[in-house]
Amino acid sequence: MLFNNFNLTDEEIMKIICDYEPLIKRNSFVNSMVDEDLNQEIQENIYKELRKNRKK
Repeated sequence: MLFNNFNLTDEEIMKIICDYEPLIKRNSFVNSMVDEDLNQEIQENIYKELRKNRKK
């Protein structure tokens, strides 16, 4: 993934998620409708993935 080498803060991760919201929403369609659960799951997975390199 593009951001794996960074130690991102929560604010930086949320900015990335907000910047990519149109793409996330476009990929959250099921049966021609936005599936809010899928949208949230995608966002959660992005957050978890970007957070995992954070120093504890």
